[in-house]
Amino acid sequence: MSVTSRRSFVGGLACFGGLSLGGVRPAAAGIELVAAYPEILKFAVTRDGAPLGVVMERFGHDGVGATAEVFIDFKVTFAGLALYRYEHRSHERWRDGRLFALDSVTNDNGTGQAVSARARRDGLHVEGTDGRLVAPADVLPSSYWHPRFVEQNRMLDSQRGRILDFEIAEVGPETVTALGRPVDCTRYAMRGDIDLDFWYDARRVWQKMSFTIKGSFIEYTRVAPGPADHARFGAPLRDGRRVPVA
Repeated sequence: MSVTSRRSFVGGLACFGGLSLGGVRPAAAGIELVAAYPEILKFAVTRDGAPLGVVMERFGHDGVGATAEVFIDFKVTFAGLALYRYEHRSHERWRDGRLFALDSVTNDNGTGQAVSARARRDGLHVEGTDGRLVAPADVLPSSYWHPRFVEQNRMLDSQRGRILDFEIAEVGPETVTALGRPVDCTRYAMRGDIDLDFWYDARRVWQKMSFTIKGSFIEYTRVAPGPADHARFGAPLRDGRRVPVA
């Protein structure tokens, strides 16, 4: 899931090591990586309690490693008029527990953005809106699902293709509502280039996220996916672009 800077409305929206990979054969490691997750992880997103949109992540494997797809669709309206639209699609491929490839496209209220990242011997080569860079080979993308995410102090912004730095502190145990029922979780606070709080359950499955941006309180609440949600992952952005999965 992508993130933007705190200067943007969707800053922090996206908008993921409790599962050990030790002893797992390389071909199966990526598959094991997402084993704790449902096929689709879905969040209803609100802004000051009013519906803003949806964030979804779909997990699978391609026979070699794990895959994760991200779908984000936000709309701010006033008096029935759309004042702001945000769309993001990304596709991640994982090999031996590390990000092997990432492709994303974003429509930020009419501004198109794209990121392409590929693993090479010297690190993850990234090309995005902010130019080119070589990220550390073990960097995680800004989709928040990875069980090792709470141990990080940097991530790859999958909307712009830059590195964001932060610190994560464990706040403590809390019970949140997810899938319409109470779920025991651990709360974490991220502070740095982006500020937000998020909750993972005992298996480090992402259950909730919240933050304040420009005076608005944004909250992600986990909900059950519906029958039509699979098809939404293949939908193009409003400008017609799709994720160019290699």
